[in-house]
Amino acid sequence: MSGSYTRHGRERMTGPGLIMILVLSATVTIVLIVTVLAYYSGSSARIAGDYTAVAGPADTALAAEENGYTRNQRNDLAAARSDLAREAKTEDSFDSQLAEVTFPAAANAIAEVLIQADKKRAKLIGLQAQSTSLGELRSFDSGDQTDAAAVQLQVGRIRQALGLAPASQGLF
Repeated sequence: MSGSYTRHGRERMTGPGLIMILVLSATVTIVLIVTVLAYYSGSSARIAGDYTAVAGPADTALAAEENGYTRNQRNDLAAARSDLAREAKTEDSFDSQLAEVTFPAAANAIAEVLIQADKKRAKLIGLQAQSTSLGELRSFDSGDQTDAAAVQLQVGRIRQALGLAPASQGLF
């Protein structure tokens, strides 16, 4: 009985086959642990990258739309309204894309508040785009600044939670 032993009347293997299975199991377990650690160690950077991939294009579009509005708000109602309509659409697109990003719990709560603040701003911009005069159009500006400040507060919070530098330009 060199390669086996008896316990309760059953013969069990203790030879090279069992050792090979144990070594293979240990190797697979180690490989899985290393893979999981590698995956999760890069997840913060990956999530931050997902956020900036959504925020960057939105900021670029918003800059053009806001510049257009600033240029047109005093003398071209149709152009200013068009700029605002595009801005509201960009805000809505940002919110939809941001909602698709899988954040860790703390950042997810901030992202939800950010999306709600941005939706409120987009709604106001949409109303502003329906203005029938340049004066009425500009009367929304202070409300937009207040809503933009609320969005920027949440942007700062989420960027901090993701380990990103504060936004140097743009809203997001």
